[in-house]
Amino acid sequence: MMNDLVSQCMGDDDLFLDLIDYLLSTRQGNSQYQALEHSLSIGGSAWMAVKDRGLQRRVDETAQQSYDSAASPSDQASEELRQAWDRAFSRNPDASDAWDHAIKAVEAVLIPIVVPKQDKAQLGHVVGSLRSQGDRWKFVLPGAQMDHSVQPLISMLDALWPNPDRHANGTHREPTLEEAQGAVHLAVSIVQWARGNALTLRS
Repeated sequence: MMNDLVSQCMGDDDLFLDLIDYLLSTRQGNSQYQALEHSLSIGGSAWMAVKDRGLQRRVDETAQQSYDSAASPSDQASEELRQAWDRAFSRNPDASDAWDHAIKAVEAVLIPIVVPKQDKAQLGHVVGSLRSQGDRWKFVLPGAQMDHSVQPLISMLDALWPNPDRHANGTHREPTLEEAQGAVHLAVSIVQWARGNALTLRS
């Protein structure tokens, strides 16, 4: 059976990658992920071996480090980022679900800052509050007018919310994987900024 499976894998790259992805999720396979990742990296593979998460599409080293840093704390935002990243860069991606988890990661860090008393708050409430009360807030970047306006952050949140698959006006559509990956990268940056006090009340 093993010889037959190996023979099939030698003639089918996708099957081979799916098998590796599966084996990495087992105890024995997971213990070998570092050696496998070394081989994949040296060979210039588009895939990387990740402990407990199987194969994931290799991204720019700086982007990977940003994600690793943003997802390292033990909190809800990190868990949502991990879910978003997995669905955006795994062997079996789900663009819409990746986008949803990216939004939830940003909600987890911004709702307590901007609308902590809002009942059943969502990212839309954060955007609405920042837009209507922008003069109360200071963004870490000075901007073109050197006034630390929150407008650049609002524009980023507008790009992230809502998921195009969740539009209620009849124009909803499944996002492309490239769009979802961009949303995840954007969420990583916003989460890091929020944790680093990039958004504060003006004194």
